[in-house]
Amino acid sequence: MNRAALRSVIKGVLRSTVALLGSGQRRSEGPRVLCYHGVTEQPSDEWSVTPAQLHEQMTIVQGEGNPVTLPQLISWLLDGGSLPERAIAVTFDDGYLDVLERAAPILDQRRIPATAFVISGLVDGQSKDVSYQPSRPLLTWQQISSLAASGWTIGAHTLSHPVLAQQTRAESLRQLLESRRRIGEVLGQSITLLAYPYGTRQTVSPREWALAEEAGYRAAFLDAIGAVQRGQDRFALPRCKVLASDSLRVFRASLSGGLDRWRHVEDR
Repeated sequence: MNRAALRSVIKGVLRSTVALLGSGQRRSEGPRVLCYHGVTEQPSDEWSVTPAQLHEQMTIVQGEGNPVTLPQLISWLLDGGSLPERAIAVTFDDGYLDVLERAAPILDQRRIPATAFVISGLVDGQSKDVSYQPSRPLLTWQQISSLAASGWTIGAHTLSHPVLAQQTRAESLRQLLESRRRIGEVLGQSITLLAYPYGTRQTVSPREWALAEEAGYRAAFLDAIGAVQRGQDRFALPRCKVLASDSLRVFRASLSGGLDRWRHVEDR
């Protein structure tokens, strides 16, 4: 077993333990945002799930929650709009081709809306950041446009997927501004939502929260588990990351609040 596989197994055991300890815990108030990456039959990393896993998880979302779009959730947060109880928004980072080929049919079958956060510079063929290694093909602009036309929300995930906290202020702002501008140019619409690359409190600093506002976004998301609540910083909103090693118990715990203690591991 290689180091990455061992790390995934250990993380799976730890998340299962946290979920078990949190069983019966009262659901944290507020909607939840799920953070996925790829969907493939043989995941090459811990952040991708199989179609079978996504199928089971979306059955839970549809049967035990109320799927909403991310713009609906943001309207509730910022404009005083309404949301159903147990509201859940589904998101995908990076913009892998299998989001269109594997995830979209499963979600479309259940009429579950979703958001794709894409790395605009990589779609244009520019160089990736040294910290990032895409494991599979990414969507093209034509395919991204097709997703948008079918009802998906498209958000920004920077130009090259850097660790923003390690960049100069000018470079971080460029990554946020230019990705928003480029996606809006292609789709002919205003891009208002951002997902920070990596999205941890070690890779995204409060400086980036302020830069996201300066760049014109309406809200931005971390990868820190928890419920979205009014009064939170709208440029540091939580999402519940879904991992390949997650059992259905763990997945349900991420929706109920039973896995929220995992944020202490994320913060470390």
